[in-house]
Amino acid sequence: MKADAAAPASPVRDFYEAKYLAGEEIQRTSKLYTLDCVPAAGALEIIDIGCGTGHNSRAMAARGHRVRGIDISEHAIARYRESGFDGRTMDIERGLEFADESFDLAFCSEVIEHLVRPERFAAEVRRVLRPGGRLVLSTPNSAFWLYRVLAVFGWVVSDVQHPMHLRFFTRASLRRLLEGAGFRVDTALGRNMYLILPDPRLEALRSLYRAVGLREEIRFTTKKSFWHLSSRSGFWSSLFADTLIFAVVKDR
Repeated sequence: MKADAAAPASPVRDFYEAKYLAGEEIQRTSKLYTLDCVPAAGALEIIDIGCGTGHNSRAMAARGHRVRGIDISEHAIARYRESGFDGRTMDIERGLEFADESFDLAFCSEVIEHLVRPERFAAEVRRVLRPGGRLVLSTPNSAFWLYRVLAVFGWVVSDVQHPMHLRFFTRASLRRLLEGAGFRVDTALGRNMYLILPDPRLEALRSLYRAVGLREEIRFTTKKSFWHLSSRSGFWSSLFADTLIFAVVKDR
């Protein structure tokens, strides 16, 4: 599928241009768990979709893979290329500008929720993968227990997730989308999050949080710290997973 010659206005593009001008990406444990689904060794041809400035690409390249990246932000791609990667600015809503069967693996961490037509995107990813190729994908879980609690008080997921999220997924709806595009689900896991606490500010309490296994993380919207008790889970309940992580295969 070839992109059109003229790029239409895009609020998502404008948002991310401003983001990458303002500062660094925030690497979260959910993305690290997603990276765990990429083979630890080998020389796969990988396309990093929504590559940003290259956090995930660097991790995959360190394993011996050959990685190319695409992103909607020109600023992100400029910084991505500074790291020595082959990067291209591309609006994936308009198609992937690659030949059929170009890649062994597509990595797509927390991108699909920003798309108007994720079904079209899934079909495009399948097109550019070789037979036996894999798509490793993560996205927020809209059935997460915290969102269910907030719903009691009148909040819906679009109120509390990223302002540029356009589509919302549960484990079941994500599986339907991927299987409908012709993929076979090989791995379905998540980042289970059992407890969320605000930053206590007091270093003594922070030390206690670390001692009991809580992790500090930065919120995307406010850039403030919070602490959570979480784990990568292979047998998980959609109630506890705040992030869905799937690895799917193109069988033919």
